[in-house]
Amino acid sequence: MIERGLDRSNIVAVHTGECWDPGKRAKPVSRAQAVEALRHQVPACTKCRLDTALGIEV
Repeated sequence: MIERGLDRSNIVAVHTGECWDPGKRAKPVSRAQAVEALRHQVPACTKCRLDTALGIEV
């Protein structure tokens, strides 16, 4: 999932689908979209660690 900020153009974090703390503005995305966001320096959630779950080093 991708969590957007208040202005909707800012991406705050990337989460796994099972994350317990995704925020109210999180929307489901494909794996490819999540990987692309991580590669563009969007931080992974510190609780679910999507980067670790996907095996990606950023």
